[in-house]
Amino acid sequence: MEGLPVTLRIGFVGCGVIARAHVDSLCKMPDVQMVAFTDVDPDRAAEAAARFAGAAAYTRVADMLDAQKLDAVYVCVPPHAHGEIELALIGRRIPFFVEKPVGNDRKTPQAVLKALRGKKLITSVGYMMRYRDNSRRVRDHLAESPPVVARGAWVGGLPPATWWLRKDQGGGQLMEQTTHIFDLARYLFGEVKSVFCAARRGVITDIEGYTGDDASICTLTFESGLLCEITSSCAVEKGEICLDAVDRKGRARLEGWNLDLTLTAGNETHRFVSTEEIFLREAQVFVEAVKSGDGSKIESPYADAVKTQMVTCAANESMESGRPVRP
Repeated sequence: MEGLPVTLRIGFVGCGVIARAHVDSLCKMPDVQMVAFTDVDPDRAAEAAARFAGAAAYTRVADMLDAQKLDAVYVCVPPHAHGEIELALIGRRIPFFVEKPVGNDRKTPQAVLKALRGKKLITSVGYMMRYRDNSRRVRDHLAESPPVVARGAWVGGLPPATWWLRKDQGGGQLMEQTTHIFDLARYLFGEVKSVFCAARRGVITDIEGYTGDDASICTLTFESGLLCEITSSCAVEKGEICLDAVDRKGRARLEGWNLDLTLTAGNETHRFVSTEEIFLREAQVFVEAVKSGDGSKIESPYADAVKTQMVTCAANESMESGRPVRP
């Protein structure tokens, strides 16, 4: 992008927990400056802005965009709050990074994607697992040894966010949290042909206002013919995060938040421990793309993230209909 300064002026929409993780990573980079923070909670916006000399706080996105000359914006809002923010940024030709998921339905991200068509605007979505070295190791391995069957899971407890408890806002655990596993499966295995999903409810009865699914099991049929089962649950204390791909002669298992890898081929087993600062790596790629105008190294541009959104939408629809659904 011609004419951009060496130091990028970055604004934030949403100042919650995930925004702080991104801010902390950007603070480690010498070529960015956080200058504006917007949140519906004025105290939270003010607290975020207070970390940086001269940074301003707002409660309305339009006010921030009118008052500031921004080179990029991070959008870190709940799933139901997407849409108008991204459309405003597109209208002003401001590159943006969006935390996943990109919505809680099909309609909103499709409208944003339509507005992006024909515009060479840098976008990135927070599917950070794609940036791990072990993800690329597995992808290279599977190119030589195609998987026969796969299984993934995100099993654990309830996050504290109030909107997370309401499926009409957060989209449910599968869409808001396990979406990382769905996206990683797409990254490793290709595009999904159909989705069949069943859910269990009635286990979590002691949380007021909770309307989500306590557990679900989803079967993805990929265009290659591969079958992948993905399990979700937010009703247990001890769980797992994993994606396991089995081929004719071995398997590749990614596990834990860091996606440590156990790679078995024949009689040999190799272990790769992940050590990356993954939010920092993700930020570095986005910032460099904004500065250069070349988004080719971004692992999850908005258009690709919409494909993952369609898969999780299909899963939620299948829960309700009891039938397979196409993404």
